[in-house]
Amino acid sequence: MKQIALLAGLFVILACNPAPASMSESSPTDSAQAAPTLFVGTYTRQEGHVDGRGAGIYLMDVDPETGALRQRATREDIINPSFVHPTGDRLYAASETGPDVDSSAYLYAYARTEDGRLRFLNRQPTYGFASCHVTTDARARMAFTANYMGGVAAYPLLEDGSLGPAVFKADFPGQGPNSARQESSHPHAVFLSPDERFAYVCDLGTDKIWIFAVDYDQRDLRPADPAFAEVAPGAGPRHLAFHPDRPLVYVINELNNTISAFDRDPASGALTSRGDYPTLPAGFAGDAATADIHLTPDGRYLYGSNRGHDSLVAFAVQEDGSLQLVGHYPTRGRTPRNFTIDPAGRYLYVANQDSDNVVQYTIDSATGALEFVAEFAVPTPVCLKFG
Repeated sequence: MKQIALLAGLFVILACNPAPASMSESSPTDSAQAAPTLFVGTYTRQEGHVDGRGAGIYLMDVDPETGALRQRATREDIINPSFVHPTGDRLYAASETGPDVDSSAYLYAYARTEDGRLRFLNRQPTYGFASCHVTTDARARMAFTANYMGGVAAYPLLEDGSLGPAVFKADFPGQGPNSARQESSHPHAVFLSPDERFAYVCDLGTDKIWIFAVDYDQRDLRPADPAFAEVAPGAGPRHLAFHPDRPLVYVINELNNTISAFDRDPASGALTSRGDYPTLPAGFAGDAATADIHLTPDGRYLYGSNRGHDSLVAFAVQEDGSLQLVGHYPTRGRTPRNFTIDPAGRYLYVANQDSDNVVQYTIDSATGALEFVAEFAVPTPVCLKFG
């Protein structure tokens, strides 16, 4: 594994070859009748920030006409699958655990079976704790994960979809002005650019988006030039969204409840700031922290989730890439975490972590406004992903 420590602006490459952890896993007992179209990650145990009541990864059928959800099966052999990523007939899940469970958190790999269940393939250590994000490239060559405590890691994906031992790890220096949340680096997510040439790491602790060039042939990542972009001090970048048609990037900041807009240079990967937008209504004085951000498939509307205010903020994307506020919409639950938009752009679903419900809205294609449709019971849902 190649390990990169980013120290005082210098990149120090260290060679190491950690042995993968050994383990055994039980087979699932779920039954199902058809392949799922929506996966729900949950918290499964009590943590300092959440009373986890979920059973694992929930597999949901989505009615093609109404968008209604129906539970098909559950995969229960994983602790706190707080982020999941389906790709083709595989699914990868980050197990958000601390040192009380093992010497490392783990990334899990599953195969999707013909009857719609998940079959365990293997797992690999993340070399950190509180793993909170996972993604892969579209051709399923590599997987990337972020540890809220412990940097990021990358893995080769084997022919059967299982994870090879980590080939890359990066830890980041620095801190931010928020002493309670930014005492050190806290990577929250890794996102691949639309052409998948660059990986962007949202680091809540350092107020930076670290940028890497990805070499799939060599299974390697190299710091881009420039190696990072910055948000406002104390902003705390958490997730980002790429515009589907234009070189624009929108970053949602957890700590100061804003969205930062950037121009992106497709050649170098560089991000250039073009301003910030508040996610909360004027005059709101309570505690709040943003979580997730998504664009509609056509790139016309942008949404963000506000925990504490328990709302979704909606913006219309203007011709010049600026954002115009559409409105704020209550999530009909507590602590809206991850949300998703169906591939057709008709429906938006939000996971309310602390009220055990997933709420469905229609998206008005003419205005971007949201209208409540239904809610569905799921214990401690935190991640929603269409397969």
